[in-house]
Amino acid sequence: MRVRDALDRLDQIHGHLARAEVYRGFRAPTVALVGVAGLAAAAAQPLVTGADVGVGFVWYWAILAGGCSLLGTAATAHAYATREDALERRRTRRVAAQFLPALLAGAVVTAAVTRVPGGVGYLPGFWALLFGLGLVAARPHLPDGVGPIGLGYVAAGAFHLLRAVPGEEPSGWAVGGVFGIGHLMTALVLWRDRRGLGEEGCDD
Repeated sequence: MRVRDALDRLDQIHGHLARAEVYRGFRAPTVALVGVAGLAAAAAQPLVTGADVGVGFVWYWAILAGGCSLLGTAATAHAYATREDALERRRTRRVAAQFLPALLAGAVVTAAVTRVPGGVGYLPGFWALLFGLGLVAARPHLPDGVGPIGLGYVAAGAFHLLRAVPGEEPSGWAVGGVFGIGHLMTALVLWRDRRGLGEEGCDD
């Protein structure tokens, strides 16, 4: 029995260490707010002159993405600079290193595709696909449940790429709908993860 108890204790220690390696710098309310902003932007796009055509479409969503990125990372950057210890900062850098290549690829693809006549219709698919690949790459360091959401982005991106028609203007919902729902689902995963940590703390 002592051997079994020792093995059970080791499993518990490994479980705690694994949870300690999970990055929890993203906050559910902020991620949810970004999701709501995406859905609101999709609904508001027809009201913005020129935002549904060509380069205007790209600028509209690029500005929104920039604003949402600042909103989503401001708290993380502040925590990194003022509150995180060396171990927490290492986790932050590790997640950023996993996700940053997908964001840079998205910027390059946007600049390239915008120069192709009739190519703007492919951008919603590329954006979702690359963002999803970034989530999948960072999945080992994020709470359980983020991986399937990343695959959902990849699937949505593939769907929009395959149905895109050269010269056809894309719908704002192909961007705001995908990213809005994706961020809301991610916020739910983060909230459940945080709630689980709280319940474990009470049990301990």
